[in-house]
Amino acid sequence: MSLNLTILEDRKNIIRKLQEIEILCILQNKESKNAFELLMKVWNKLSDTFWYSGYWHDYFRCCKIALNAANSLNDVAAQGKIFNELGWIYLEWEYYTFAQEYFEQSLHKFQLNDNTLGQCQSLRDLGITYYRQGLLDSALKCYSQALNIVIIESPKVPIYEQNKWTIYEAELHNVMGNLYLVQENFTASYHELYLSLDKYCAMGEQYCYYQAAPLLNLGRLYFKQGDYDQARQYYQKCFLICKKINRTDMLAGVLLRLAELGEIEGKYEEAIQLAGESERVAGTEIISVRDRAALLKEKLLSKASF
Repeated sequence: MSLNLTILEDRKNIIRKLQEIEILCILQNKESKNAFELLMKVWNKLSDTFWYSGYWHDYFRCCKIALNAANSLNDVAAQGKIFNELGWIYLEWEYYTFAQEYFEQSLHKFQLNDNTLGQCQSLRDLGITYYRQGLLDSALKCYSQALNIVIIESPKVPIYEQNKWTIYEAELHNVMGNLYLVQENFTASYHELYLSLDKYCAMGEQYCYYQAAPLLNLGRLYFKQGDYDQARQYYQKCFLICKKINRTDMLAGVLLRLAELGEIEGKYEEAIQLAGESERVAGTEIISVRDRAALLKEKLLSKASF
């Protein structure tokens, strides 16, 4: 069956199929185990496309279906993964209490299953939840715990699994760089963000998706220091990657940052256009960016009218 997930009806069909398989899992008969393996195989194949394309509400519905099935079979490994996925959705929707709850449950399941890579992921995401609430000490503690796991465990894994660990290590340097940026510790922030970007670039073009975040944060670093030319260069690099791979969430964010840059440079018409485009790309899925872009556009329109 050929699917085009940009088509609403195709996404609805996938959700209906997953619901049918979910029922087989919940029945807990001789077919349930095979049904669950099929459900997770389909969901693991499609989840990244749902997420990267910005279909977050559909992603959420599929996660709930998968979780119901995993709970019915008490599959601890799957529960850990799905709890983490749900936590990230709540984090992006700014429901921090729910996000923290799901990340803590995810961490617990990964500990039960002795999944150190999963523990690293949950600690990182829990740290991001604390960070977004302004709890920087708690965030840094989680990041440091996750990085310590990477340092201890990554030398033990076979070569074919190294990339997974490198991704988490690079991401931890990115989020730590972002935290230091908020604290205006620019030297530490620069070090962490460049370390993150270097590790991602060394992994090759197929991992360019991950380069977007440190590029955006390096742009923010230079913006906060008043070096607007350098900020624009990093924002543009981030923008080009996001357009190339259709990474909607980061594209909305970098358009907003470019609009902020246009505002400070007095280019109100350009900034209004960029803020409007950020709002459009964010749509109904990326709520926090959409709302910030709308507020900025309103402010810019009032400035431009004078």
